[in-house]
Amino acid sequence: MITPEQSRLILEAVRSFQIESEPFTYEEEYVIGRVVAAAVLSQYQVYDQPELTAYINKIGQGLAFYSARPCLPEGYHILVLDSEEAHAFAAPGGFVLITRGLLKLTGNEDMLAALLAHEISHTALGHGLLALTSYRMGDLAKYYVMLSTESAQSYNKEAMELFLAAVHDFVSLISVQGYSQVMEFEADAEAMRMLYEAEYRPSALGDFVVTLENSKDERFQQYSMQHPLAEDRLSRIGSLAEEYSQRAELEHRKECVQRLDSLLQNEDESWHNSNLACEQGFLDSGYELAKENLIISPVSLELLRQERFEAIRPLF
Repeated sequence: MITPEQSRLILEAVRSFQIESEPFTYEEEYVIGRVVAAAVLSQYQVYDQPELTAYINKIGQGLAFYSARPCLPEGYHILVLDSEEAHAFAAPGGFVLITRGLLKLTGNEDMLAALLAHEISHTALGHGLLALTSYRMGDLAKYYVMLSTESAQSYNKEAMELFLAAVHDFVSLISVQGYSQVMEFEADAEAMRMLYEAEYRPSALGDFVVTLENSKDERFQQYSMQHPLAEDRLSRIGSLAEEYSQRAELEHRKECVQRLDSLLQNEDESWHNSNLACEQGFLDSGYELAKENLIISPVSLELLRQERFEAIRPLF
């Protein structure tokens, strides 16, 4: 239920549609996001699996920490929808709603994180707000001119009805068409950056796109059609994945050398110092030596994540 104060914020947000120079406050964005989420929930039921919801939010909140807007006042809210369809809705204000049918396309936690990172990126980058602001903007402006002579009570009622109608139409439009190609490519790039920072495989986004493209299930085709052509996405994802792979390799080499340097502190200082003269040679040989000699935990982060994913997957 929307409170009178939230209604006031909605009306102020609707007025600001006409004035591009006046950005939305977060309060306005959050209330608009709640209205958009409510419109989605009028079509879908929330999936009643608290364990799955907690798992999805744990991953999502961790990814959101590395997003373009990690500290929203009300945080990020991720809900799983009880539907076999493949749909995801990234609403303003930190709301992400995703069907369990779409979750079933993920084969590991990296792919799941890639899917969540893409949708969180839409929200963090303000794509929903930008799309909603431009959608039916002319209609809203004309309507306010017409309402300028009406009473305040009529104005509030009519403005609210118009806004809610615009939101419902917007949700229906996004469900079919998705965001613009520019926004989708931006969300892909931002998602890969988030995955890298959170120590997931950025290339997992490409794995998800391939799985989606190869699916013969008609329920998944609509979600695919809401995005740019798979070959265009995969080309960009592949280039970025290579960049992140090279960056990770370099950072890992430096880390290994630093750890190796610590091990060598008790060795012959003269031998140690003479080898430091050739930094690149030390990096190359030190990296290989470090890999062989350093004690690494037998249970890798990747294995832990995969075990966690397999345990929760039956709930999808």
